[in-house]
Amino acid sequence: MTSRGEFQRLADLGRHLAGSSPAVPVGVGDDAAVVRIGEQDVVVCVDVIVDGVHFRTDLSSPADVGWKAMAVNVSDLAAMGAIPHAAVVGLQRTAALTEEVIDQLYAGMAEAGREWGVAIVGGDTVTAPVWSVSLTALGRPAADRSITRAGARPGDRLVLVGTLGAAATALWADGEGVAVPPDLLAAHRRPRALPASGVALARAGATAMIDISDGLGADAGHLARASAVDLHIDRTAVMAAVPSTAVDLLPDHLLHRVALGGGEDFALLATVPADHADAVAEALDATAEAPWRWIGTAGTSGEEGTPAVWLDGLGGPDRIDTWGYDHG
Repeated sequence: MTSRGEFQRLADLGRHLAGSSPAVPVGVGDDAAVVRIGEQDVVVCVDVIVDGVHFRTDLSSPADVGWKAMAVNVSDLAAMGAIPHAAVVGLQRTAALTEEVIDQLYAGMAEAGREWGVAIVGGDTVTAPVWSVSLTALGRPAADRSITRAGARPGDRLVLVGTLGAAATALWADGEGVAVPPDLLAAHRRPRALPASGVALARAGATAMIDISDGLGADAGHLARASAVDLHIDRTAVMAAVPSTAVDLLPDHLLHRVALGGGEDFALLATVPADHADAVAEALDATAEAPWRWIGTAGTSGEEGTPAVWLDGLGGPDRIDTWGYDHG
């Protein structure tokens, strides 16, 4: 049987999962689901991080792994414009995992929870062949609606909050036997979610949003397809979001692919109506959570009818919506 990639598998499984309804304002297909309980909307997401896939014990401490498990979920809540609130944890531990390591793992999760206002309220543990952590996070919308991937309209401006390429460059450098600069390694070990920026964008009028976990190209492609628009990204503007340590380290022929398709950035990409641009700029400046920049615009889909993401500049546009990491 042919192996399915992560994105195709999720699409295939969608027929078994709940779509949107009055009880489920946002169903399958976004960074998180939104479930209505009484008069309150609850935003819920889950991520699994696995030894040898999302972290390596020779690069990350148990506390780093715990921090990362929390951060990746808070980033998904941020992409919905949600305020993080609580989490439950499922630990799949190997028989060799010591109590000391488990304690450090939970200490890292708790530390990240304090950073972003998330209470760990329970969970489960089980012995398994491979060490992994499954964390489910809950939040509440900060605005009168959750921000999905599907609201972008032609003419909207593209704003990027955060940096690109640091964690992916760290892993590339380690694989090449090159010394990894501390700032790049820190981005892999302890990524920074941006919930205050997500809230600011939602309240200031963002029309669509996604977190950049699998690479800017692939994740921008998800937003483009959900919104039925093309996205045009200015090459010079977006490459300014790549740390100079990554630019200096990567060979020229890999720079764009790694920086824009390597993943693990946990930046936020949002679309903003032109008449809301000043309000968004003021709101993001006020959070001071991460650097931000305007990087392009949304436009109508091309003649082929399939929404695409284009990297403009340097002799013509390159299509980049296939640039990204597929977990398989």
